[in-house]
This record gives sequence, C-alpha cells and structure tokens, in this order.
Amino acid sequence: MPGRLAVAATEAVTVGFDQGEGVLKAVRHYDLIVIGGGLAGSGIASVMANASFRVLVVEKENQFKDRIRGEVLLPWGSAEAIELGIYDVLLETCASEAPNERPYADGVAMPVRDYRATTPKSTCALFFYHPEMQEALLAKAVQDGVEVLRGAKVISLRPGDRPEIEIAQGDETVVASARLVVAADGRESQIATLLGFERTRDDPELCIGGLQLSGDTGIPNDLHFFLHSGNGRGGILLRNRPGNFRAYILHHKDALPRRLSGSRDYLEVMRNFKEIGIPEEWLSSLEPHGLFATFDGAHRWIAAPVRDNVVLIGDAASASDPVWGNGLSRTLRDVRLLRDRLLSDSDWSRAAQAYGVDHDDAFMRLRRIERLNARLHFAIGAEADKRRERAYAMMEANRTLSPDMTGMGPDARCDDEVVAALLGDARLA
Repeated sequence: MPGRLAVAATEAVTVGFDQGEGVLKAVRHYDLIVIGGGLAGSGIASVMANASFRVLVVEKENQFKDRIRGEVLLPWGSAEAIELGIYDVLLETCASEAPNERPYADGVAMPVRDYRATTPKSTCALFFYHPEMQEALLAKAVQDGVEVLRGAKVISLRPGDRPEIEIAQGDETVVASARLVVAADGRESQIATLLGFERTRDDPELCIGGLQLSGDTGIPNDLHFFLHSGNGRGGILLRNRPGNFRAYILHHKDALPRRLSGSRDYLEVMRNFKEIGIPEEWLSSLEPHGLFATFDGAHRWIAAPVRDNVVLIGDAASASDPVWGNGLSRTLRDVRLLRDRLLSDSDWSRAAQAYGVDHDDAFMRLRRIERLNARLHFAIGAEADKRRERAYAMMEANRTLSPDMTGMGPDARCDDEVVAALLGDARLA
C-alpha cells in the first residue's frame, strides 16, 4: 500500500508527497466514493449527489453486457424505486410495467393476481433488459452531478478514518479519498476480498438457468410463473424488451440429471419448458438465443458488511436465491437503508454501522421467506407432496399463512407460527 499523502491545496484536490513511492501525487477528495456503477452503485450515487454531496463512481466496464442477471423489480421493489426517485426514469428509458402475475400449476392457469389491487403500495412489477437499465441509471447519476470513471479499476484500498483508493484508468492513475467508500461491485466483490470479509453460504437447494427468446407474440406483458411441484421444476417468462423475452428454468438440485448450459442445451430447455406447462403455441413462436447457464440459488452473505468506513451494498453484501426474483428489489432496499442512515446522521461512521444492522435484519428475513417457499414448492418425494397438499389447503383457508413475498418482500409475515404451520417444523426455514 502507498503511504498516506500529505494534504495541501484546494478543497477538491490536494497535492502531497507519497513516502512509499517518493513522488508527488494529486488526491481527489469526495464525500462518497462508489465502486461499481450498476443498479446499487448508480442508485446510491444519485440520491447522495441530489443531497448536495460530492460523489465519485468507479465502473470497470466501458459498456455493460448481458450476463444473465435479474430483469424484474417485483412490486415491493417498485415501491423502493419510487421512493428513490428512479421509477419514472426506468419507465422513460428501458422498462415496462407488468400489472399482473399469471401463475400456472402443473400447466393449469390459476387466478390472475392484479398487483395494483393487492399490494401495499399499489405497485406493478417492472421489466427491462439489464444492460439498458444499468446504462440508463448511470446516465442519470451523471445528470445528477456524479463524477464517473469508466473503464477504471481499483488497484488498492486503504480503509480508515478517511478511506483512500488508487484507481487505474487506461495509462493514468488516480488517487481519491472520501468520508465513506461504498462497494457495489457484485457478488464476487473485489472490495470485500481486499478487506477480508468472511462470506457465508447455504447449501444449494434450488437451481436457475436463464436464456432469451425472441419473437413477436400475443403473450400478455405480465409475470408468468409456472410450477410443477411434483417433479421439482418451475419456470418464469417475462418480456424484457419489445419482441424479446427472458425465460428461466427453475428446479430442485435433484430434479434434473445434470446442470444445463450453453446453446447445445437449448432444445432440452425448451422441452422442459413444455413439460412445466408453458403453452406450446408460445414456445413454437419463440426462438432461443444468447447466453444460457445454470446457477445454484444458495444464499450468500456477509454479516455486518461494514468495516473502517467501507460499506458493502447489493450483491457485494448478500445474494438471495435468484429463483424468487428478489435480487434487484433487495438491492434497492439496501440503497434506501443506506441513504436514510447517511442523511439522518452527520457521523457517517456511526450511520454506516447502523446500516449494517438494518441490512442484516432485512436480508435474514427475506432469506427465511425464500427458504420456506423453496421447501414448500420444490421439495421432491411422497412426504413433500403430502406436506405441500396440506399447506396449500391451509393457505387457501387462511391467507395470513401465505407470506406475500412478491408484494412485501422481507416485510411479509413469516414467523415461527407460519413456518411451523406450513412445514410442520419452524426449524426447516
């Protein structure tokens, strides 16, 4: 690590002698430095810039690319987007509203859920193509006064009272310091690794694979969720942009003989979609393309993701099970929780610690709900079938026993009484 730079010159830039390298370096000063310019990074950067703080975003990609990531904000996530002032921006640039959820059980259409009529904030789901969403929100951050370095990589990080980072951008090196550094650099966070954060993960239970389907059809612009519980499989279909859909195959880890991957498995994926219950006329009019890979849905997290004025948010801090589509909504919850703490306490070290407590609480509540749903809907075997039949009858008779994960996220009721009633043992979740 280079030595600390001596301070002299202006408020925004100082020049100092680096004792480790024996050279003069200019140091740029900010209130907040954000590593990563995706949903989490651009989101926190914009809201803090709008509160008149000086913000820098460091983004390694010159152009965002498709990587089979989430492309839906569930209604509870849409409520977070409204609160953060980005909902309308998404609608104007890349997103469409999905007013309904259309569930299918063993190929049979079930009652349609009207999101506006049944969610606490009367919100829809939002669909978009992930790279377009990232570009739109990073452009908004620039408009809001955020300084952005693209094609830039963090070389070193010195946490402490005023963290300092060294950044490589092309042939140039930039040194910057801030009151707080926010790491929003994804589930394989470089910053978390540099600081030695300990990662914890559950044993894999569910798997998810995604690919794109192109075609012009009359498929309603709703969230289509297919479940074939007896054999531990399911699917999701949504329109991520005009003439294009994202389709996901969901399955228990033991439901398929191997993990599907690559274009060589397109036909096998489409066969599974048909068996799960996606209408054959839809599949016959859609052509698979793009990346396809299968990932395990194990929860991953870092407890208390705060250290020495460095904070982790979004997937850098924790990753929920992508099968349930909460990832982007959970990321915006992190952004709002951090924003609220920073704007309510001038001591950002103390505010960051408080955010860490808030984050852990919200993530663990969401993890509990997702694990309940995984074991209820995707478990395989005769005993699981009996438990499922009993639980479905109980939820039909008493709707308070059905945690509304789509509408309420981690705020949905999922206490020991609910879990014990549905699974027979609260410890199972």
